[in-house]
Amino acid sequence: MTQGAALASRILLVGPEAVALGPRLDLTGYLSLVADDVGVKPFLAGLADRDPPAAVILSPHCADRIPDLRRCWGSVVVVLLGLEQDGILERARCLASGADDFWLTTSGPSELLTRLRLHLKMGCSNSLVPPAPTPDPRVHTAATKHPAPQPDLRLADLRLVPTSGTVWRGSRSIALTAREYQLLLFFLRHPGEVISRDRILERVWGNSESGGSNVIDVYVRYLRQKLEAGGERRLLQTVRGQGYVLAEGFAAAQPEEP
Repeated sequence: MTQGAALASRILLVGPEAVALGPRLDLTGYLSLVADDVGVKPFLAGLADRDPPAAVILSPHCADRIPDLRRCWGSVVVVLLGLEQDGILERARCLASGADDFWLTTSGPSELLTRLRLHLKMGCSNSLVPPAPTPDPRVHTAATKHPAPQPDLRLADLRLVPTSGTVWRGSRSIALTAREYQLLLFFLRHPGEVISRDRILERVWGNSESGGSNVIDVYVRYLRQKLEAGGERRLLQTVRGQGYVLAEGFAAAQPEEP
């Protein structure tokens, strides 16, 4: 392996349609890894101790692999699930499976590469966590050696802990996908503020053309389901014609979803 390949983002491919993308990914500058080539027999056996790839691309019939991927690597890995046709129902099923996004097997590799770049860029430079300032090498203080931890973000009984990436509703722990976590983090950093779908797409997805407002609606629906799974009252509200707001008892909010 050349030094350039060693530094390339590694992409794990699972399933025949995903594996067929390998040559194009390699030409684009990624390092493609086929599941069987890294010892996935049975699936993910022995991979828990390995460094995670930057992303995993799955064929349409491989959605059942996603829980294993999340158990192995959590939300640090971007998971893209293939769809054979596009539609609201298909997208909803994709997001419900735990994937971060979808790719269409009928659209060729260009759209997939665009989505992949957006997700990896978001993970590296648009994670909603402000980058730490570059320390002055001439200054050696306790503060620079031990930066203060980020405070928890709270609203009512909802709590997000940035230092551990965990989310709580009262005493109940909530497991979120990477995208759901980023969406909730954005809302918690703007409590009580009505946020438009376009702004959410640009800030959380990194590009206003990376999915459309219907993707926001689907993610909000599933985020609500997880936040309210214990029968808790709704905090993430819909404001018709304007967007969404995370707030307690926001009077102008008119929830559209049950």
